[in-house]
Amino acid sequence: MATVMFVFMDGAFTFFLCTKAASYLKWSQTMPANSANLTTKTDRSRKILFVGYDDLTLLDLAGPMQAFDAVNVLRRTMGKPPAYAIRLLASQSGRLQTDVGVPVEAGAWQEETGDDPHLVVVPGGPGVWNPQTQATVSAYLRSQPETAEIAAVCIGAFLLGHAGLLDGKRVVTHWRYCRKLQTDFPNACVDADPIFIHDGNIWTSAGVTAGIDLALAIIERDHGHSLAADVARGLVVFLKRPGGQSQYSKLLEAQSAVADGKLSDLHAWIADNLHRPLSVETLAAQAGMSLRSFARYYVEKTGVTPRRAIENLRVDTAQRMLLDYPQLSLKRISDKCGFADDERMRRTFIRHFGMPPSELRQRFASSAAG
Repeated sequence: MATVMFVFMDGAFTFFLCTKAASYLKWSQTMPANSANLTTKTDRSRKILFVGYDDLTLLDLAGPMQAFDAVNVLRRTMGKPPAYAIRLLASQSGRLQTDVGVPVEAGAWQEETGDDPHLVVVPGGPGVWNPQTQATVSAYLRSQPETAEIAAVCIGAFLLGHAGLLDGKRVVTHWRYCRKLQTDFPNACVDADPIFIHDGNIWTSAGVTAGIDLALAIIERDHGHSLAADVARGLVVFLKRPGGQSQYSKLLEAQSAVADGKLSDLHAWIADNLHRPLSVETLAAQAGMSLRSFARYYVEKTGVTPRRAIENLRVDTAQRMLLDYPQLSLKRISDKCGFADDERMRRTFIRHFGMPPSELRQRFASSAAG
């Protein structure tokens, strides 16, 4: 059995894979050493406090924290002061356990001195359901000055809700918990689709990695488009991710909805035959069911109609081909993905992503350019 160890070092992330034979693979990567876009809207350092608690999701914490620190790294290489003073605080100082078993060290918010925070970030994680965590974190959030912005990553939004900070606010959380957030906090206005939402002094984001999108939006607001684009390139992510979270969640749910593998087999067949016309009648026959039974069964298990699922699969495949195979023409991609013609693909992309496929490809190429 292989043992995986993650070793964190100053300025770099080193990965060791150790086996019983004591062999290992070492990989190290640092942020880019320079940037052409260090002109920012302000040189004033902003204080960012991350709220810690046991059983938080590590990526909810590390993703946005890495994005904010990347700004500091870029500025430091050019002899400029850090843009952000970043701290992790909890109700007591010491070691916190994350959801993946990797501990993190936090200071105590009672011992924090100096200026008030500009931004308080609340990561999500299974710990948000703990009543003690709800009580301590919500009390801390309520104690923040009115000038502070408060951001929630993923289901960290529930802790903002317990603090009474979501009332009258338009908010989002992980797609799986949007309905629960609206039920638990009926005075909030939950919008299930956006990747993140900024309403007044409250920021909320969709699931997990959307915390990076939220951080990039704040970086762009604070320091301008050019520096935020540099950070996005360094992290190899979109500066502005196309579309909302719904197209990701619906497709993933459709692929894994039924434990017996019945729909998984069908979806695998669809993927192999996506270039063909795929009517509901064809799908029902492939599944070995009557048309009416199949349509009812599919909606019951996936929450979407077969016709919508096919469109989602076509769009997802076309999107990946646009980005992974820049040499392929739009006509060729539309043929491979089963769109009747490239004009129909264009209209479908606008409906899903708010932009045509040509613009999506161009945006990705611009973000990926060094």
